[in-house]
Amino acid sequence: MMVHYRLMESRDVPGVFKVDQACFSHNWTQDSYQAETKNILSNYIVAEADGEIIGFGGFWQVLDEAHITNIAVVEAYRQTGVGQNIMNAMLALALEKGCVAMTLEVRGDNQPAINFYLKNQFTREGRRKDYYGTGMDAIIMWRYGLE
Repeated sequence: MMVHYRLMESRDVPGVFKVDQACFSHNWTQDSYQAETKNILSNYIVAEADGEIIGFGGFWQVLDEAHITNIAVVEAYRQTGVGQNIMNAMLALALEKGCVAMTLEVRGDNQPAINFYLKNQFTREGRRKDYYGTGMDAIIMWRYGLE
């Protein structure tokens, strides 16, 4: 399986949206991903196999911090290194752009994602009560030093 990783382009939005629909219950809209291609703060990496988007990850650069918006990999490609390669590309891009830290919110019940971030040297730094509007809290995680 040959997977290519690159910056997201406008033409990738339908594929990114399809991955979002497959992976998340609180989905962004296709228009919101289209807007991300024009947002000067946003930076997205896509993973592509056989001409199809199979995963993506994005962050907003706010001064010298990278705020992860989302990372998703379709189920058939999970546990194959695709998510890790997306994270590695995001870390490298954030470092290249002068970021010194990376942060995110993750659903408090999403243990596989929490484990993934812990493996990538993120630490639990706080909690946002009812962040998702469903009674579910978010865990705030940070990684200081991106090298």
